[in-house]
Amino acid sequence: MPSFVTILSATMPVFLVVGIGFFWHRRGWLGEEIEVGVMKLALNFFVPCLILTMIPGNPALQTASSAVWAIVLGFAVIVIGFGVAFLISRITGMRKGEGLRTFVISCGIQNYGYLPIPILAELFPDDSGPSGLVFVHGIGVELAMWTVGLAILNGKAGWRSAINGPFIAVITALILNYTGTYQYIPGILSTVMEMMGKCAIPLSIFMIGATMGRFFEREVLNDAVRTALVSVFVRIILLATMILAAAKYLPLTDDLKKLLVVQAAMPAAIFPILIARLYGGRPQVAIQVVLATSVVSIVSAPFVIAYGMQWVGSGEFLLP
Repeated sequence: MPSFVTILSATMPVFLVVGIGFFWHRRGWLGEEIEVGVMKLALNFFVPCLILTMIPGNPALQTASSAVWAIVLGFAVIVIGFGVAFLISRITGMRKGEGLRTFVISCGIQNYGYLPIPILAELFPDDSGPSGLVFVHGIGVELAMWTVGLAILNGKAGWRSAINGPFIAVITALILNYTGTYQYIPGILSTVMEMMGKCAIPLSIFMIGATMGRFFEREVLNDAVRTALVSVFVRIILLATMILAAAKYLPLTDDLKKLLVVQAAMPAAIFPILIARLYGGRPQVAIQVVLATSVVSIVSAPFVIAYGMQWVGSGEFLLP
């Protein structure tokens, strides 16, 4: 029976690596050229290797319905999250032209990929199912982000941007899984992919911190109190509760329930910072949302996971 301390020890190293990446960049030890190159390497090589290692033969993906549920939930949770964030932002007085649209997409998307995987692996070392669902779930998240999310920001959907290295790797891995052809992949190739895939998560988490460090300036903290408070309320409380309710009341497998509980505990994703910068949003607002929810989730994530797992019936935890 995992204890609260076990959950805390599973989440803290992840946030510490993010902090190391942030510090490394702020010290000037990571140039922009190297940073961009490492991110491209992780996204287009290491992560696809990880996906092709985790999905084929995964016990959580024995039936196609499991993959469908994961994708549909990934899309639906984000779109509903946009709606909740928009409603609360209007109630609290945010307006167009003042960062409202950037706030909506920033709060609506949790850090759905690189942070949950090491936490799931640590919490469930004998169950690869939840970890294997992360990137399948991510297909729905990516589609929501590049269609509904981008339309909110600038009125145009850019779904083609969702077709990237990880997306193609997930589709390929699902085909290998459901046709059984993954069993014929040479052992040497499988070993190489496994070795390369193990680099993906620590490197990606480090680069999340570095990216936060690149965009952080002291001016970002100006007029940040309202944005920080509202984003914590929306992301850490309202949307976490919504995701946990979906895990409890929808007819889902236990592996998918575990995944959703950990997803509920995650802070806002950093990618909306880049989207806001590229598509006419307000990066300052996105950074405020990410920083506020990330700092709070260091403390809140273990509680959300511990109580969430017990509430949805996916495990018993010794609570504080």
